[in-house]
Amino acid sequence: MLPRGARTDEQGNEVGFPHTTEGAVGMLAAANTTEVTAAHSHVDVQLGVYASYLIAADRTEDNKTKIEQAGAESDAKMRRSMGLPEDGAPPPGAYARNHVVGFQVIQASPSEAAVWLLSRVTTRKGEMETEEGAYTCTLVAAEWDGTDWRLSAASTEDTLRRHGRDQSPPIAAPGDPAFNSGGWTAIRAAS
Repeated sequence: MLPRGARTDEQGNEVGFPHTTEGAVGMLAAANTTEVTAAHSHVDVQLGVYASYLIAADRTEDNKTKIEQAGAESDAKMRRSMGLPEDGAPPPGAYARNHVVGFQVIQASPSEAAVWLLSRVTTRKGEMETEEGAYTCTLVAAEWDGTDWRLSAASTEDTLRRHGRDQSPPIAAPGDPAFNSGGWTAIRAAS
């Protein structure tokens, strides 16, 4: 079980993770566990990540504008993939969820951590529709800023430069033999 943040911030996100490798993974899992609904768009999710998890040096108006634009593009892409109009709110009961279920640390120090995250992505087009799901694997990085673990452009670019060409671990569901043989560690939900 990964450590949780010590508190919840004004965005509703957990912050204040321990200064350990597990704390870095906990922050990365929290930042990458998302839910998009009619009332909470990709723009909302990404601006929450920006405010809660982005290192101070990267919190600029230019970056905020880029994040809003990328969130709007993700909202349009999600609606297209669901066969919905590209703009406007999704129908009631529609959602896209990203839930981190496993991780693999590839590099860690007191100031940085590079991690593969395994996520279960689920979508539903509306209340009466069937949920669809798939697994994804993402290379992410965290940097300690003296008070908490943060996402930063520099650590992400460095991680991608050093490990982006590495073979990603096999994508496999927890419980599947390939999950363990692939080096994944399952994340248990706190009860």
